[in-house]
Amino acid sequence: MDNKSRPENIKPGMGRIAINVQFSNTGEIRFPRPGKTSKYSGDCEWLYEGKNVTLFVEGGSLKKLNTDNTATVIKSGIGSSRVDYTVVGTDIYWSNGFTSGIVDSDGINREWGTEAPPRQPDCTPITFGGLFAGDYRIAITWLGTKGAESPTGKGVRITVQEGGGIRVSNFPVPPAYVTGVALFVSSVNSKDMYLYGEYSATINDVTLTARICTIPLATQNTWVPKPMDVICAHYGRIYYAVGPLLYYTEIMRYGIQAANSYYQFDSDFQVVVSTPNVLYVGTLNKLYKLSNIDGDGPTIVEELQNCGAVKGSVCYHKNGVSAYCMSDRGFLEFRPEGVKELSFDTVAIDFYESGTTTITERDGETHLVFVGQGRTINQLANSSYIASESLRLGY
Repeated sequence: MDNKSRPENIKPGMGRIAINVQFSNTGEIRFPRPGKTSKYSGDCEWLYEGKNVTLFVEGGSLKKLNTDNTATVIKSGIGSSRVDYTVVGTDIYWSNGFTSGIVDSDGINREWGTEAPPRQPDCTPITFGGLFAGDYRIAITWLGTKGAESPTGKGVRITVQEGGGIRVSNFPVPPAYVTGVALFVSSVNSKDMYLYGEYSATINDVTLTARICTIPLATQNTWVPKPMDVICAHYGRIYYAVGPLLYYTEIMRYGIQAANSYYQFDSDFQVVVSTPNVLYVGTLNKLYKLSNIDGDGPTIVEELQNCGAVKGSVCYHKNGVSAYCMSDRGFLEFRPEGVKELSFDTVAIDFYESGTTTITERDGETHLVFVGQGRTINQLANSSYIASESLRLGY
């Protein structure tokens, strides 16, 4: 296909424009293209197809597709905004900028992160317990499903007499999904707190006595990742974009965000792409490469070129190395060593506000397919190009 050259300059065997056809891996046109099969009839948006579960949005609800091609609501009231997905193990993390969640391999949705307690419990000194005289600090965290621990704020300071103890009571009422409460206490006259014990979510009275505690509190002054609309799992963290800021979770703790754990870029994010040891990010205006993440020394941020990416258009090859997305310069291929333009030399693909890309395989041939929304005509197309016709590309 070539819609940038004048027709008389197109080489023999090249296509000027192709409608409703597919190409072989060596460039021959195959006509007609294969048809389609209806799996589910409805007004469906924001599809995710995984190994064990297929998800989509219909009527403001997140649904899973059942094996008999019916659908089950797994989260209602999420609205119709674009949903982004990323996978960690067998869990599918999703968000649409307003709400978020995690869907497991059985298609069950749960909260992404555990919210922080709104306050600390009451602490009262008592006359027995064997503690040294001095000041102690106490704080609690909530434990969510699968042990996800919440953030917590400033601890309560309490003064104890020699040989005394501490009564902890009037715990805040947790949300229904909270499965337990972790109680932390400091050493005498110290600010650092350590795990004293874990209790049921309904606990409301604990007496603290002398005990050796060694597991430090690791979630103080952190927060739960806020709903976002661009997310990407990469080497033990989830990276998520809010406007021009790219945040990242604590390593192997996907429900916790620490202070200052973010990068700032030139404009709002469109895509975040994970390749082996390298993270690529695309904004409205530019492409960047991030390397040496979590390595010795600072992360290396390299500006690649002035090229806007299309939101939602990332897909991954099964080889585990290559990723693709649509951009202002057509299809891009991302690999650890760099970014390659696949179509810019000959094809002036129109610009899109958002879209989706997938890789299909049929009869031993591989096709990279993009579907876009919010189309703007690409002025690089030759003047004789019929702009009213749609391009359907296969590579």
